Amino acid sequence: MALHAVDDIDDAIDATKSFLFPFEKGTWLRMAFVVFFIGGGGVGLNNVQSFSNFGDFGGNGGPSGPGSEFQLAAPLETVMSVPGNLALQVSEPGVPSGAPDELLAGAGLLVLAVIGLFILLAFAYGILSNFMEFVLTQALIDREIHVRRYFSDHVGNGIRLFLFRLVLGVIWLGVALVIGAAVFFLALGGEAANVGTSSALALSGLFIAVFAVLAISYGIVFGFTTVFVVPLMTADDDGVLSGWSRLWGSMKGHPKQYLAYLFFSIVLQIGVGIVSAILGIIAFIVVLIPFGLVAFALYLALQNSVGVVLAGVVGLLGLLVLLVIGALIQVPLTTFLRYYAMLVLGDIDADMDPIPEVRSDIRAE
Repeated sequence: MALHAVDDIDDAIDATKSFLFPFEKGTWLRMAFVVFFIGGGGVGLNNVQSFSNFGDFGGNGGPSGPGSEFQLAAPLETVMSVPGNLALQVSEPGVPSGAPDELLAGAGLLVLAVIGLFILLAFAYGILSNFMEFVLTQALIDREIHVRRYFSDHVGNGIRLFLFRLVLGVIWLGVALVIGAAVFFLALGGEAANVGTSSALALSGLFIAVFAVLAISYGIVFGFTTVFVVPLMTADDDGVLSGWSRLWGSMKGHPKQYLAYLFFSIVLQIGVGIVSAILGIIAFIVVLIPFGLVAFALYLALQNSVGVVLAGVVGLLGLLVLLVIGALIQVPLTTFLRYYAMLVLGDIDADMDPIPEVRSDIRAE
């Protein structure tokens, strides 16, 4: 029996070329925008629910309780009590003694604001990635991309996918915690005093085995949801659970084909990762040289705060250019991997084929 995971590699390459070439700037830029949100290979930042506990410092010693200013007040009082009022001697005349407290407190609030902004952006990125999965899949099915239209068409699917991934992460985390608690109470007698280097070494094999099983099982469910269930939801209006029900029935009927896909998809992703890394390094060098030279020249020419700011602006522009180039690099690689999965799915079970027109066109050539 032929393995579709082997036969469909060339077809996936042909499908990728037929969609992305001849080169069309608008298509590539829109695809790069979408691929940026799903993280290239479709993994993306989809478990940002773990950030929800970030900032829970416990008790009232956090940013909103006593000692909120990162406990800066007590050290400053100690400094101000140096014999001879040395702290005031090194300050400028007329500066109130409370000024350092205010400045440091302001710096602490700024740090908190930056951290909060980062968490907010990461959370938004993670949520949007679920919707962009359907934008990408619809684009590959239609062989054209309309970001706003596809996004609005699949709002419900995006919400369902996000909730499924959220529940999936919570379940796997809960299983890990239950196993950890069982080990603590059964193997260590529930005594914190028994936790040490020797017990950690003795149980290291068990921990590694459990972690491997959880990581592999989570990765398979997460990955199959992305590359198989999402196309079923996009093409056939299935829900996440109904899509998984159809997929599970197909997996039971053709286990060898899906195991072959799992193996070869890992091999292909490793190869794609190597290509992506090489191209990324080249892009980094190409971008670093001109932007780095301009930033350095501005700093040397001005040698003041304005020069530092201008150099920073040039550096940010260089980073933006690098992000765009990185996303463009991922476009053909991600397109290939997604077409590959959908071609395998349709060859295994024709009733679940999300891209029948693409398949017939590339095989008619």
